[in-house]
Amino acid sequence: MNTRRATVTRGTGRDVLLDATLQLIGERGLHAITLREVADAAGLSLGSTTYHFADREALMLAALGRYADSVVSRCDAALVKAELETASPRALMRSVFEDFSASYCEPNRMLAQLEMYTEAARNPAVAEISARCLAAYRGLLLRAFGIAGLDEGEANSRVNRVLVYADGLALQSAADGTPCELQSDASAVLWALATTPL
Repeated sequence: MNTRRATVTRGTGRDVLLDATLQLIGERGLHAITLREVADAAGLSLGSTTYHFADREALMLAALGRYADSVVSRCDAALVKAELETASPRALMRSVFEDFSASYCEPNRMLAQLEMYTEAARNPAVAEISARCLAAYRGLLLRAFGIAGLDEGEANSRVNRVLVYADGLALQSAADGTPCELQSDASAVLWALATTPL
């Protein structure tokens, strides 16, 4: 048991707990952690944890919600990059995938996301959070495909394929215990999906 306690700036205890929760979800799985373990990982007391979160479910939903917020923020930031409008199609795809892979290729974030997807099948509250992530990814990719010249119907079809590819690669990376190679592989795959006739 961790007997040390972190020196936490007043008002940041909740953030420290959410960070620790996401780290533990990535390391051990959504259902394998307790409030006490989160408190220990955060260097806070159990009382601090229960002050911020009534129960384990509330903490998990808040942590996954925060993760979704970070995905949405990253995708929103990528959407307003000025160079997207002037880049060549290949440079555009490379730039988009640098942003897109930020979530997929950080091991704990990737594993937390996979945990979230699985839990979404069982828990409507998690399904809503998961849908926010997918909508953010979808919006980023749709814009990239639109700038690359695809019409809306074809872009929608290809975005679905890219998301399946990315999730499949993340799942395979997790199963193999190997680094996710989305950044190095995805640009060529995305370009092929964007330019190959259906």
